[in-house]
Amino acid sequence: MRILILLTVLSLTVSPAFAQKYISWEAENYDAISGDKFEIFEAPSDQPGNAAEGVDNYTVAEASGDAFIGSPNGVGNDGNAWVKYNFSVELDNWHFWGRVIAPSVADNSIYWAFDIDDAEALSTNNATINIWDFYEQQALRENYTTDWVWFRLNTRDGPFEGTELVQHGDDPVPVNLSAGEHTLHLVHREDGTYIDQIFATTDIEFDPNETDPQTAVEPQNKLTTTWGTLKSGF
Repeated sequence: MRILILLTVLSLTVSPAFAQKYISWEAENYDAISGDKFEIFEAPSDQPGNAAEGVDNYTVAEASGDAFIGSPNGVGNDGNAWVKYNFSVELDNWHFWGRVIAPSVADNSIYWAFDIDDAEALSTNNATINIWDFYEQQALRENYTTDWVWFRLNTRDGPFEGTELVQHGDDPVPVNLSAGEHTLHLVHREDGTYIDQIFATTDIEFDPNETDPQTAVEPQNKLTTTWGTLKSGF
């Protein structure tokens, strides 16, 4: 009984102070899906390469939660297909990351948008929808790999009033979110691109490529998330 009471107290008193330092979820645990482009794959999973880009067939040996989403080479690009995630945060500046496989210049991007209607989730780059690029810069293309890599959220054109989010640099631009409920749409752009996890933190210096987030993934603001935050040292 004393242990149960202690855990209850921790969940009530520690969560407001610590649990909102990060949020995290598995890509396959979307709240809604539309179209026929995104699939759920269980690891290990054999995937077709891209002969035109010099990428051989390969195996995705592991994934967080033993599953991931994406579309194999050959199914085609765009298509207005999407997955949607519901989440909640405190008012703050948030730095979003995705654990992604992007093997070549032809398999290295998706679209994204926060807080839009489902009808607006289209495969297009406009004032609402953004392109999330993975190793798109010429100088970074030598890093293409069939292994998982964490990429910071970025955009080519907005919609943050001309302020470009960058993958690299000393002063990455955060996403400012109001307190409460939000949505994130990931919209299909290129086949051969895979997503394993989404992670966000208020810590501008945290890089999940250098330190494993070790975070609990759903439910948010519950005791599992609180303990994950405490063990991560945030």
